[in-house]
Amino acid sequence: MKKQSAEHTKKIERVGQEYRAVMLKQNIPDDILRRVQFHDCTVTELLTGDEVVIRFDTRGGFTNINKVTLVAPEIIKQEGEIAGSYWLYQELYRIDNGYELHVLFGGEPTPELIVRCTDILAEEE
Repeated sequence: MKKQSAEHTKKIERVGQEYRAVMLKQNIPDDILRRVQFHDCTVTELLTGDEVVIRFDTRGGFTNINKVTLVAPEIIKQEGEIAGSYWLYQELYRIDNGYELHVLFGGEPTPELIVRCTDILAEEE
């Protein structure tokens, strides 16, 4: 078991290094990356239209920013009940005209949101 555990640990480390290398190549400014850090915040509202607006209860999270706006959105995937769930994990990618945000939320079943947008605005209301 120790040999198998060591092999798994090495594989996890390799995959983590590959992921970090890919993310660095994205060349996304740190201020944009910080705009989508809502781990453990509960989604109180999701509005879709000309913009996607997500509001949060931040008491369980690690930020005071309680509103994110995705400008000129194209919703690629929206599954599950997002309002009432909590933000678990995100990935942000650079695309030609902006960003593509992938978010996995906590809930049953696990809600998911993928949106392409030209900009990401974050604020404390």
